[in-house]
Amino acid sequence: MSEGETLFLLRHFLHGGGSAVPAIRKLIDDGELDEAAVVARLAVRMAEGDERDQLFAVLGEITSAPTGWAAALERFAQQPGEEAWDELMRFVPEDVFYQRLKYTVLLLLGLGCDGDVLFRCVSRIGMMPELFDVAESGRVDPETIVARASGSAAEAAWLGLAAIAALVRGDREATVRHLWRASQLDPILSYASVAEIRGRADADLHAQLDQAGVPRGFADIED
Repeated sequence: MSEGETLFLLRHFLHGGGSAVPAIRKLIDDGELDEAAVVARLAVRMAEGDERDQLFAVLGEITSAPTGWAAALERFAQQPGEEAWDELMRFVPEDVFYQRLKYTVLLLLGLGCDGDVLFRCVSRIGMMPELFDVAESGRVDPETIVARASGSAAEAAWLGLAAIAALVRGDREATVRHLWRASQLDPILSYASVAEIRGRADADLHAQLDQAGVPRGFADIED
């Protein structure tokens, strides 16, 4: 009954347009905190108004955010910096660190935090899905991401992310340049960004990418 009820609530959210909160609460009650956090982070990207506020509150619960955490994030969003970030995250318990980090990124984006500073702070830990949200926000200069790529073993993945940030800002020349470089460095690491940009591209951008030699899919890579 418990699993069936959870699936029903998830389907109601995903396919029926209902609130995600009941499904998340059910997952929490069942002790499935990681799954609850995943659903909540997915839902908050689509939510507005009261639903969004409820989801952020639930994420705070899952990550054991202390009283005053939201206020601390508001202060950071107003005056962001790497020292302030270190102070913010210094005493986060290890067992909830990554969940808290992911929740924090989403909330800071919602608070309008400077994208370049946020990206530099978070990316020190490494690549994580929420950095795509930061790039997609349009508030990150692609060159900030390029700087992070320099000397990294995952340079191709970072450059692919820079290409997405450039596309969001309407800079097609930079999109093609970064995506071509990424695909040349490592076709596998860059493939997610290639697929994302190819999926959004109009005929003109496809033509520019083709001319530059950016692959369209795995068949091109294998050739």
